[in-house]
Amino acid sequence: MSSYMKTWKKFSKVMVSFGYQQSNADHTLFIKHHKGKTTLLIVYIDNIIMTGDDREEMARLKKQLAQEFKIKDLRKL
Repeated sequence: MSSYMKTWKKFSKVMVSFGYQQSNADHTLFIKHHKGKTTLLIVYIDNIIMTGDDREEMARLKKQLAQEFKIKDLRKL
């Protein structure tokens, strides 16, 4: 198995462990509904775009991902 596939499997497993659902329509899209709010994360090659109306969840997710992976926050698009 390639290192890319190993990393992708780990990433998917970590996202699910954080309470996100992986989309059946697009496996690079992860969705979390919590307390009436929604957070979306999509992966494109080695970039992650996060959006939603739950700022607290997005901040928490950034911290959690930084504990699992080497990431860099490039701020807003």
